[in-house]
Amino acid sequence: MDEGRKLIDRRNVLRSLGAAGAVGLAGCSGGGGGGGGGGSGPIKVGLQADLTGPLSTYGFWFQRVLENYVEDLNSNGGVDGRDVELHVEDTETDSKAGAQAFRKLAQQEGVDFIIGSFSSGVCIASIPLAKQLQTPYFPSGSAPSITGSDGNRWTIRTAHDITQNAAVGVRWGLENLGTKWTVVYQDYAFGQQWRDAIEQFMGDQGEVLSAIPVTVGESDLTSNLNKVPDDTEVLFSALILPSSTSFLKQSSDLNTPGARFGDISGIEGTKIADIQDVAQGASFITGLPPGLDSEGNNHLREIGDVSGTNRALVRQYWVAYEALSWITDGVVESGWASSDDHQAFVEWFEGGPSVTAGTKFPQGDKFMRGADHQAFMNRYVTRVQGDALETVTQLELDEPPAEPSADLAGQEF
Repeated sequence: MDEGRKLIDRRNVLRSLGAAGAVGLAGCSGGGGGGGGGGSGPIKVGLQADLTGPLSTYGFWFQRVLENYVEDLNSNGGVDGRDVELHVEDTETDSKAGAQAFRKLAQQEGVDFIIGSFSSGVCIASIPLAKQLQTPYFPSGSAPSITGSDGNRWTIRTAHDITQNAAVGVRWGLENLGTKWTVVYQDYAFGQQWRDAIEQFMGDQGEVLSAIPVTVGESDLTSNLNKVPDDTEVLFSALILPSSTSFLKQSSDLNTPGARFGDISGIEGTKIADIQDVAQGASFITGLPPGLDSEGNNHLREIGDVSGTNRALVRQYWVAYEALSWITDGVVESGWASSDDHQAFVEWFEGGPSVTAGTKFPQGDKFMRGADHQAFMNRYVTRVQGDALETVTQLELDEPPAEPSADLAGQEF
């Protein structure tokens, strides 16, 4: 627990929310025969948390929101009458350490399900262990290969991937910002996959004038930005800290051409007030705008006790929260009672369930594609206005933007 968090007081607040605040466990549409598995003892959920290393802010928020969510679940009857236990291990934002954390959770802690790291590298290193140890795994990383060439039948991604962001983001950017793009990307998997996805969805509707790589960890982007063509209309950034904040400052100082547009991951862990002078007008593809006034988002902010810490909020903390919501639905709807029912639990997801926006799923409506165990959802465009990240529009994603690249449901367990 952190910085004087008042859990008892918060529990009273949550209870006072009434039916809207309680986390319902009736399941979601599209599921198969639910009704309770009759198991006993706690349901153990593991969190592979990036508590140290470059993604430590994600780890902080994933742990914080899940600790509070588990407390709220248990104070409202648990899941199918059983308490939930949360077990947390640090990945150090490192693939090898992350795989060791997965092993410890599965083998020593005996967890039933594991919610994965936000690091795609950690997720990819852990996916083979999910199959080996036969533990349903809910990775949070956004690399397309997680539910593609690197995935297996034990892998279920309830969060977005880069492909979805690119599909809706490119469409919006072409319609609202311009057709001549320059992509400035981090020269490793995250940035390279963004570069390729933009090319894929650009088609013949626009043109990528230049794709400029930036070394991981680079903070002086002057030479990179000097390569941006003068006729650039959209300057897209697929960068991570510290390169992403340097991009904002130096592109502003250099008056680099093009409307600045990018993935929200680039400014996660930073406070808008700290970058507002150099980021005004920059737009970002976002999963859940922090200021969105909706029942689900307001509930999530309460559960996460957002105002109870000085740590900068990562806007993707809904990913961990919703993974647990999917797990609770899967438990109830598949009749899961113990690890003997893992296959039925996975097969429930392969039936293509859908969920509706609300307190359990604050990010919004979404549906699962059974073939590759990938969820699909609407996104948002947000823009830095003053010292806040304001919502510009919702980007609708009614159907998968591309065919599945793997048939995970067709694999053997």
